[in-house]
Amino acid sequence: MVVIVHPTRLASPSLDEVAQIYLRRKRFWTDGSVIVPLNLPSLSPLRKQFAQRVLHQTEARLADYWNRQYFYGILPPATLASTEAVRRYVASDPKAIGYVPASAVDGSVRVVLHLE
Repeated sequence: MVVIVHPTRLASPSLDEVAQIYLRRKRFWTDGSVIVPLNLPSLSPLRKQFAQRVLHQTEARLADYWNRQYFYGILPPATLASTEAVRRYVASDPKAIGYVPASAVDGSVRVVLHLE
């Protein structure tokens, strides 16, 4: 699994920064633009792996977290239907960040983090 950004995005966030982005605690890139984190569907095995490896959370604990955040006006990352959709969105939006299998990467996006 890899974390991807638009090829023009120079930032290479650390594992901790990616976690902060996906928990919506870090919301802006260094240039001031809003970060658009993208998730896969909740039943996706890749999403479950991402939650465990990056966020150190189960889906149930994340659901509780987002229920609490909702009352502060903080919404979870947008969910797209497939890894292909995530890759295409990231390729088209310099503000986006996503995760996909390493095999789904092509020249339209830049890998910023490899997750074992």
